[in-house]
Amino acid sequence: MIIKKPLFTLLLSLFILLSATSAMPLSQPSSLPLKTSVEPFAVAADAIRPGSPGGVLLALTLHMEKEWYSYSNVPGETGKPTSLTAKAADGTQLEVFYPAGKKKPDSYDPTITVAAYLDGTKLFVLVPDGLTAPFPTSLALDLLLCHPTKCVPARVNLTFGQAGLDTGTLPPADGQPWWSEFQGMSGGQVKTQDSTKEDTGNAHIVDWQFTPAYFQPGLEVRGLLSAVLMGLLAGLILNVMPCVLPVVSLKLSSLLGAGAEKGPDRIRAFREHNVFFVLGVISFFLFLAAVLGATGSAWGALFQDRWLVLGIAAVMGALALSLFGLFHLPVIDLKFGVGNKDPRKQAFFTGMLTTLLATPCSGPFLGGVLGWALIQGPVVIATVFVSIGLGMSAPYILLILNPGLARFLPKSGPWIEYVEKGIAFFLLGTAFYLVGIALGDASLRILAPLWVILFGGWLWFRTKTAGQGVRLLLRVSMLVLLAATVYWTTPMQTEVDPWEQFNPAVLNQDLGEERIFLEFTADWCPTCKALEATVMTRENVEDWKERYNVRFIKVDMTERDPEAEALLEALGSRSLPTAAVFRKNDRQTPVVIRDLYTVNQLENLLKSL
Repeated sequence: MIIKKPLFTLLLSLFILLSATSAMPLSQPSSLPLKTSVEPFAVAADAIRPGSPGGVLLALTLHMEKEWYSYSNVPGETGKPTSLTAKAADGTQLEVFYPAGKKKPDSYDPTITVAAYLDGTKLFVLVPDGLTAPFPTSLALDLLLCHPTKCVPARVNLTFGQAGLDTGTLPPADGQPWWSEFQGMSGGQVKTQDSTKEDTGNAHIVDWQFTPAYFQPGLEVRGLLSAVLMGLLAGLILNVMPCVLPVVSLKLSSLLGAGAEKGPDRIRAFREHNVFFVLGVISFFLFLAAVLGATGSAWGALFQDRWLVLGIAAVMGALALSLFGLFHLPVIDLKFGVGNKDPRKQAFFTGMLTTLLATPCSGPFLGGVLGWALIQGPVVIATVFVSIGLGMSAPYILLILNPGLARFLPKSGPWIEYVEKGIAFFLLGTAFYLVGIALGDASLRILAPLWVILFGGWLWFRTKTAGQGVRLLLRVSMLVLLAATVYWTTPMQTEVDPWEQFNPAVLNQDLGEERIFLEFTADWCPTCKALEATVMTRENVEDWKERYNVRFIKVDMTERDPEAEALLEALGSRSLPTAAVFRKNDRQTPVVIRDLYTVNQLENLLKSL
């Protein structure tokens, strides 16, 4: 096989850049992805546990950048324990209290579960009354900061207070939102919904019990017939949700390839292609019904597995490289005008792959359908999922019923090469995006500019014979796009996040005490990201916090979290995005918002609390 010189140059550039990237040493950055803050609180004698002294309780908060974490003081099977040593000014060693940490798969070996400290974690130090010189207190924090792609050891030395510090005006510790969690880690009794239970600080799932009300009750499912009808409509709408962007190239290539058949069997081949494409879609929905029904996982939960996401990224990258002409794929090969040995298998597996890429999305009607269906029996679940698949396949079913529509597809010509390469770059961009989900935003700082360089290089070679004005415009456009991409992927200076992180023990204590807005989200959920960019912006959240006195708590389900899944299920939902609003003095009846919502809808709801 002969590789054209321009393509060879692009691939060589890709190889060199990736090789240089992989060879970069993982040294400690000049500034750590960690900031700390210390706050003092007054604690009375016997407040922590019987016989405990009173004094000052120091709360050391770990502020970590996105996707960074450290191992807890007792990390589990692997990892370096986080250690905090504290001394009073007179040399007295002070007692330190560590939280248990959040259970999560280890980034480097997902088969191992570790306990991790995430952004917002608090460690506590007790400065008891009666010391000769309690302040200034010296704190030494030793930990291993980890990211999905690397780990950085860190040691932070702090001092707090000054000699003669007035502790009489400090706020009481037992009035803070974290007090219940602290009692658990210190061995004291934790107040829960059932006051007879004790929380020892170990990870557990709170027994959530709600009677949710729904923001749009008319869209809730009441029986099998309404579930099937709404499933058909929800599946049809999935074709125009944000997930359509990664799969539109697959659909377009598949249709154009099928319509490019020539000869008397063109109509038969076109119909056959669409039949097997639809069968692929329905088969994958039946697979989803079995998996989600058996595991109780949320819609799109397959994307919580990092290795599965990387596998899909590899498939998308292979499809892109095949469109560049590097090789022929054995089952799915999207090149136009290349006869496939088994077009039925190609259509079937293309339908399955298209459906897999669409599952992170949710749209109107789908949340209510899934919330009802996934608590039913296997036959009902399968029936509803088939209806969703039929709705998503509706455009192809129309082409099956009227294959003569193939005549409206454009005939092959020189233009087809540009469409083919455009689809290749779209698939390559999808592969890079999936790698970013699996490995974190840091990888996109390399992959996104790389994609622009590759695309710009291809355009440059294709327009070498164009006029000087066209080439100048192309150069300027590519430089502007590259600069915008670098700016977009470069992390900005960390600002105070208006969102609180989900902590089940704290949330369980605070429900009914104040207004709370919960948002369930994940990095693999495009609809969630669309809402965050249009409705749940930083400006809107900060404005609503101030005007309506609401706490905003984010429940991140990017990775598997049994506690978050139990809370989502208790709210009657099995899909993302989902939001819930809790009123003050009413912890039992939250208002649940499924799927999409607007700024005006949310503001009107907050006004009515």
